[in-house]
Amino acid sequence: MKASSSPFSMRSSAVAVDLARLWAPDNLRRAAPGVALCAAIAAVAFIADTRSLLRFGAVWVPPLILTLVIGMALQPLSARPILKPGLEFAGRTLLRVGVALFGARLTFGQLIDDGAMPILVALAAVACTIAFGAWAARFFGLSRDFGLLTGCATGVCGAAAAMAASAVLPKHENSDRDLAFTVMGVNFLSTVVMVLYPPLQQALGYSLFEMGVFLGGAIHDVAQVAGAGQTMGDKVLSDAIITKLLRVAFLLPAIAGIAWWVSKSGGPVSDARPAPPIFLFGFLALATLNSMGVVPPAVQAAATQISSFLIITAIAALGMKTSLLALARIGMGPVLLLISETVFIGLLVIGLIYGLRALGL
Repeated sequence: MKASSSPFSMRSSAVAVDLARLWAPDNLRRAAPGVALCAAIAAVAFIADTRSLLRFGAVWVPPLILTLVIGMALQPLSARPILKPGLEFAGRTLLRVGVALFGARLTFGQLIDDGAMPILVALAAVACTIAFGAWAARFFGLSRDFGLLTGCATGVCGAAAAMAASAVLPKHENSDRDLAFTVMGVNFLSTVVMVLYPPLQQALGYSLFEMGVFLGGAIHDVAQVAGAGQTMGDKVLSDAIITKLLRVAFLLPAIAGIAWWVSKSGGPVSDARPAPPIFLFGFLALATLNSMGVVPPAVQAAATQISSFLIITAIAALGMKTSLLALARIGMGPVLLLISETVFIGLLVIGLIYGLRALGL
C-alpha cells in the first residue's frame, strides 16, 4: 500500500512549483519595468551615498531613507498596470534573495572569538526585545503582529530584519504602511543613538571591550553600529561589529520563531500560516559556506553588496506602495512603541554587561 505524502512534503512541492512559476521568463518580462524603476531609485541613493551627498556634518542619512522617500514621492505611479508586477516582485522576491545573501556577512568563527559576553548579550537582546515588542504593542493599543515587526527590527538588525519579518507575518490592508513606518522609525532612532551612546563610556564605567559590546548590542542597524564604533577607535569598532553580527546571526531563528508563533496563534488558517521561510535557509547555507572558507573574499564582498542593493530595491518598491497620507495617520502609538523598544534594548544591554562582568564573563 502506497504511503500518503506528508503535509511537509506537500507544502515543499507547492513551494517548488511556486518558485518555478515566479522565475518563469514570462513572469520576469512582466516584472521588468517595475523592477527597473525600483533599481533606478536604489541606484540614485547608492550614488548619492558614495559621493557623500547624504552627509551633513556629523549627521549621515542612510541611503535606504532616501530610497523610501523617493519611492513614496512616486507612489501615484504604483497604480499603473505596467509597474504593478515588478513592484510585487521587487518587494517580495528580491527582498528574499537579498536577505539570503545577507548571510555572506557572517562567519561562525569570528562570532565566538570574543568569548561569552557578546554571544549572551546578542541572544538576550534579540529574544527579549521581540518578546517586549509583542507585549508593549498591546499596552499601546496595537496588534501583537505589529509589535513582533518592530521588536524584530529593533532587536535584530533594523530594516533588513523588518523586511524579513514582514515576509512571514500575515498580510492586511495596512501591511505596507506599517513596514514603511518601521523602516523609517528604526533608522531614525538608530541614527539618534549612534550619536548619543559613544559619549556615555565614562558615565557607564565601561572598558573599550564592554563599550564595543554595548554599541553592537543596543544600536539597531549595522551601518549605525559601524558609525558609532568608528568614533571610538579600532578596538571598539571591532567588538561592536562582532556583537552586531551575532545579532544578525540570530535573524534565522528569530524569523522562524515568529513564523511558528503566528502559525500557532489560533487565527484563521489562511491568515495565520505564512509560507515556509525558504529564503532563510539560503541565509544559513551561505553563512555556513562562508564559515568553511569555501567562499572567496571577492565573492563574499560581491554578495554583500548585492544583498544591500536588493534590500534597498525592495524598500523602493515598499515606498511606491505606501501612501504618505496613510503614513501620516499612523498615530502616536507606533511612535511610542518604537521609542520604548529602543529604550528597553539599551537598558537591557547596559544591565547585562554589568551582570556578566560581575560573573567574570
